[in-house]
Amino acid sequence: MPSATQSISDQSAIDYYKAFVNFIKIQSKLYADNVFVRYQVNKCFKTLTYSQVDHITTNLACEWAKQVEGSDVISYISDHSIDYLLTMIALMKLRFTLLAVSPRNSEAAIVNLLEKTNSKVFFTSPKYKAIAKSASVKIEGVSLIVVNPFDIEALLNQPLNDRQNEFIDTSFTEKDLDKPALIIHSSGSTNYPKPIYLTNRYVLNICGVFKLYKEQNPHLDLVKQSDVFLICVPLCHVFGFFCTFSVVYAGASVVFLEKLPPSQNEITYALKQNNCTLMAAPPLVFEQMVPYLKETNEFSAAQNLKFAIFAGASLKRETGDWLQKHNINIRNAYGTTEMSAGMFANLDPRCKNWYSLRPIWNDRSGQSYFIFEDTDEGYKHLYLRSDSPTLALNVSNREGGGYNSNDLFLEDSEYPGYFNYVGRRDDTLVMENGEKTNPVPMENAIRQSTIVKQVAVLGHARQCTAALIEIDMDYAMSYGPEEIISLVYEAVEDANKECPSHSTILPQMVKILPFNKTLPSTDKGTVIRKKAEAMYADLVEKMYKDFLEGPVYNSSSDSSSWSAKQTESFLVKSIADVLHMPEFAFNDHERSVFDLGLNSLTAIQLRNAIAKQFKNVPQNFLFQNSTISSMRQALLSDSQVGAAELAEMRYQQAQELAKSYLERANKDFSVAKNDYEAEKKEKVVLLTGATGSLGSFMLRDLLKDATVKKGLLFNPRIEVLPMRLTEQYLGLTKERYEQLKEKITIVQHCAWLLDFNMTIDHYDKECIAPFYNLLKFAYREVNPMHVHFISSVSASAALGSEIEEKPLPFDSHAAMPMGYAQSKFVCEILLGYLMKDKNFPCYIERVGQVSGDSESGVWNTSEQYPLLFVAGSLMRKMPKLSTVIDWIPVNYASSAIVDIMLRTVHFSANIESSVYHIVNPHHENWTDILNAMKSCGMKFDVVESVEWVDTLSKDDTNPAFRLMSFYEDSFKKDFKMPIWQTKKTCKLAPILAKSPVVDSKLFSKYLSHWQSVGFYKPSN
Repeated sequence: MPSATQSISDQSAIDYYKAFVNFIKIQSKLYADNVFVRYQVNKCFKTLTYSQVDHITTNLACEWAKQVEGSDVISYISDHSIDYLLTMIALMKLRFTLLAVSPRNSEAAIVNLLEKTNSKVFFTSPKYKAIAKSASVKIEGVSLIVVNPFDIEALLNQPLNDRQNEFIDTSFTEKDLDKPALIIHSSGSTNYPKPIYLTNRYVLNICGVFKLYKEQNPHLDLVKQSDVFLICVPLCHVFGFFCTFSVVYAGASVVFLEKLPPSQNEITYALKQNNCTLMAAPPLVFEQMVPYLKETNEFSAAQNLKFAIFAGASLKRETGDWLQKHNINIRNAYGTTEMSAGMFANLDPRCKNWYSLRPIWNDRSGQSYFIFEDTDEGYKHLYLRSDSPTLALNVSNREGGGYNSNDLFLEDSEYPGYFNYVGRRDDTLVMENGEKTNPVPMENAIRQSTIVKQVAVLGHARQCTAALIEIDMDYAMSYGPEEIISLVYEAVEDANKECPSHSTILPQMVKILPFNKTLPSTDKGTVIRKKAEAMYADLVEKMYKDFLEGPVYNSSSDSSSWSAKQTESFLVKSIADVLHMPEFAFNDHERSVFDLGLNSLTAIQLRNAIAKQFKNVPQNFLFQNSTISSMRQALLSDSQVGAAELAEMRYQQAQELAKSYLERANKDFSVAKNDYEAEKKEKVVLLTGATGSLGSFMLRDLLKDATVKKGLLFNPRIEVLPMRLTEQYLGLTKERYEQLKEKITIVQHCAWLLDFNMTIDHYDKECIAPFYNLLKFAYREVNPMHVHFISSVSASAALGSEIEEKPLPFDSHAAMPMGYAQSKFVCEILLGYLMKDKNFPCYIERVGQVSGDSESGVWNTSEQYPLLFVAGSLMRKMPKLSTVIDWIPVNYASSAIVDIMLRTVHFSANIESSVYHIVNPHHENWTDILNAMKSCGMKFDVVESVEWVDTLSKDDTNPAFRLMSFYEDSFKKDFKMPIWQTKKTCKLAPILAKSPVVDSKLFSKYLSHWQSVGFYKPSN
């Protein structure tokens, strides 16, 4: 028998039992006469003791032993029931690995699971005989065994099989600990379910979770012999398995209902009839419990629970707080099949923290196996150490071992050491402009409203987010249509308050589904977002199209006769409505509305409001007319400014802006003294834009270089600075500002707005002026910091057929006619001046088209070329282009730039060595890309670009449709990009010359990545 000193904490109990079935056998002898299971038959509850369960399952195992020979894995599909429990234990006693197949699976998913696990024996209840038979016949050599409902009384009367030692191996060694005992599969919400192998060590530990918690908190009354645990979670899920068998360590009992999910009446009846003291259920069950308790006022059974735990999804705060207030000790739990049940809220009933979670698994030195690491977005990512006893078999996905959960958390400020779940890394929606939105906290916030049953927040590769809302009819019956809409909008507005501006859900992008429609969810209550978007694809596309294309002009409007004052009043009111600000905030009609909070998303909303009253309002109207005065003038003007005239106006603006910065720089900077060789400071780098693709690779490469002492930006070599470049001291204290000004040796400015709609004056406020502040910070009279600036080839693209590695002439026409390119031109002119006239070492890295990582194949799916490739695959057409390809993989671009940064750190200012081109020195033709695509199995015809655009314009479901206008403009213009010389750059950074071209080998990596994230699906 296990001694009282054996524990989960030091793994001595695990070493003692060695295997799950041995654990069941030993505990069944120890608690032979204790009730193990209370099961419902025709509304009455019957019981089986530990010894009776052991007796029945031993006989069943002996009965099936001959039938299951020759298969390492046995599969089983059935509903959660007493029969399931008995079958599971019996099959596991035969020492085969049991695959628990969820009845929610499709036939194709079941076939896939059987194939992946090489399962040759498939047990099923009669209810699932048809689907089990249909699946098994599709795989050679699979035998099907139908298990009819048990006559438990008859099974109890059977004598114990006297050949049990012949059929059941009861000898165990330490080697059994790491053998697979059970397979629980993932939900398959995004793909086929994945089988996850659980060892005996894992299973014994998960059964001991409450024992472990008691060891850590000996004062708490948790699970003991007299306790009765109501389980409302199926055994085929790890949460259900954990709760069911957690009673075995203490000799307590579990309650099995006739069916899942249960009604609230059935739950109350079970709680009362069995005097339950513990309960586990999905959050949805507790959501439904609140209105039931309010209506019936039957609190006693629920209040008798020592604790009630939920897991798998979020519970509305309002629900949890209400249950706590009414003395029902609701508690949150967290786990995954790969990691086991690993975190719990404080189970002490005296503690009000029912929601936030703390890891419970520690090694013998007290260090947690569950590690939180910082992310770029400010969240904590959870991973499990490779040496954790709760790590499933062969699931490691981290370098050096361990398991990335991809789950994100924030530490609870009220309860330090406890964490709140906020969503998944792979839930992240990457917007069309590259901004990222985590939809899970937004969905959780919206679901706090009692009127909302389920919600899906969408927006991946779109210009804005949208929400599909499923109404909770139990509440909706008490409200009229207008009240329902109002309550939904209130819930959405609450979510908007907590999210970044680019994630805001506008009223036009909220769709309440018809009352007879539902959103697909997992059995844990989590919305299946991709499936929801696919189910309502037409509705979603129409919602986006209506919003982005804007309303039809209201011909009944008489705005043509409006005066200047009336027009300005209309504009002020419209802007105030869109930005939720008072009208007096817009008294300055010469100020850009983008300075006052308008962004690319709300600009669409405002443009639509204007288009209702005025004819022929172009999509880019606000970007070209950003002040109230300029809007009024454009709307009342009899003639529109021509495109060529407008472009020339922007060129002149850029020229004047560059001139003004040179005049400022002449006053603000004196001529610096350079003596870097004598000083030879340690390399301390300030990197901006480190969360972007190129910036993150530069951060990685800087850390790989041992000569870099510190990167100012989580490990000891990195410091994160919350900088605001628009402020005098960059958002730092004056003291910290001066400390860093002395300490830093290299500045790499990678952060920049990428929005081709914005004009040069907007870029001035958002990017150029803040950069000027950074230059003032980097300047020192003696040995200024070496400043590096990520420019763009677009700043020099109109200069000629071949671009030299040297500073630009002072002519804004060198840049392409868009605000982004012109902003880079202004900065290049400024940096050239500082280098030449002020002895301030400033370096320019002109970056061309960056492709995906050549190692992993990761390439942002919202960019123009990935979208073009996938569009071509869907249409089976690719455009004929004359483009010369000098694309450079992001990892090579980063390596080259970091080389330049570190090799020039002790150089004095020299204008002749200040400009470098980060493009691929090895050029290809567009036909080479097309051949690479075909080599990878993509099928298409090559057509004229006009035909390609025309085909795309007729299919608004194509992912590239959202860039329609961009492709149309790009393909219309007969603009041939020049060649950028790289001789000087390759000499200083030889890695550039090793950059691979996009051939079939590299392109196949891109396709594999896109396929893995669901962006690309090979056509037959």
